[in-house]
Amino acid sequence: MEIETIEAVPLRRELDGTFANAQKWIDSREYCLVRIETVDGTVGWGECWGPVAGNRELIEEYVAPWLTGQRVDDVERIHDELVFKLRSSYHSFVPVSVVSGIDIALWDAYGKSVDRSVSRLLGGRYREEVRAYATGHFFRDVEEFETLQSIIADEARGHVDAGFTALKQKIGLSGHFPWGPEEDIELVRTVREAVGDEIDLMVDANHAYDIATAKRVACGIEDLDVRFFEEPVRPEIAYYSRLKEDVTVPIAGGESWAFQHEFNRVLSENAADYVQPDVTSAGGITSTERVATLADSENVQCLPHVFGSAIALAASLQVIATIPGEPMLEFDRTPNPIREDLAADPITNDGDVVRIRDRPGLGIEIDEAVLESFRADG
Repeated sequence: MEIETIEAVPLRRELDGTFANAQKWIDSREYCLVRIETVDGTVGWGECWGPVAGNRELIEEYVAPWLTGQRVDDVERIHDELVFKLRSSYHSFVPVSVVSGIDIALWDAYGKSVDRSVSRLLGGRYREEVRAYATGHFFRDVEEFETLQSIIADEARGHVDAGFTALKQKIGLSGHFPWGPEEDIELVRTVREAVGDEIDLMVDANHAYDIATAKRVACGIEDLDVRFFEEPVRPEIAYYSRLKEDVTVPIAGGESWAFQHEFNRVLSENAADYVQPDVTSAGGITSTERVATLADSENVQCLPHVFGSAIALAASLQVIATIPGEPMLEFDRTPNPIREDLAADPITNDGDVVRIRDRPGLGIEIDEAVLESFRADG
């Protein structure tokens, strides 16, 4: 059960087209994976949020020498000691994506070593399948707002035709276009009219707005039966609390927060109606499961954020299996060959349902030939 090697594996694939959220244009997919192998040959895979640069160097030059030789089943101790070690070294911050990638890989290797799924190791499963919502409806590079409306409406109808009963769309146009909050509101109205009243609809601004503008948008979508308004403002907890006092649309956030203590502040200050930790950026499976337990104790639903490769998807599902209440799976429908092809047996949906595997570790095996084709280090 001792760890023999730790490797950072950089992956990158250019996309055929581009799309955008309020933050940036996306023309490629890039990930830093973590590969941990024990002395008996068991391999665990993890994934870090963000670019390869920085994640790779910290894993190979800083974490690997410390982690080598430790027991793969000491996952939570390693998680907590690594957080302490990194904070002591960097003082003002913890490189959370590194903690996350290491933690996911440890859980995968631990589960495989004892022939149990991660969800079983976390204490058991509430469900064998989960309702999935289709994340997509990103911006395209167009000249006319009406053209974008048509593209997004067609995409939304396509997801409904494919069996999805819940969708999430992007707003926050002003960062890329000469359009503002009124067009954002109109874009939400366009999707609602395209899919009808029976479909759950969520909106995500990727913290595009100041507080006043976020209030304006929230008021504008009140009559559109929006299930939640995600990341309306910059991820400062005080901003969320101030906004939430004055709007009726439920507020969601969490992909930019990490660790139990930060979500404890979110919950104690009544800053969000839904919390959305991401396994690749919140501190791994360990922290995401802790946040979900904390949220349940405060009667707040945890809805993990998911926007990564096949590894992030598999890890998120293992946590979702253990979350009380009615969690949903964020099922990214944007182009991503690393998500689609990396696993030898990819995770797929049946309409709006995704099965949660009860196989050792994360429940997937990596296709090594595909992995090599995606590698960005030669």
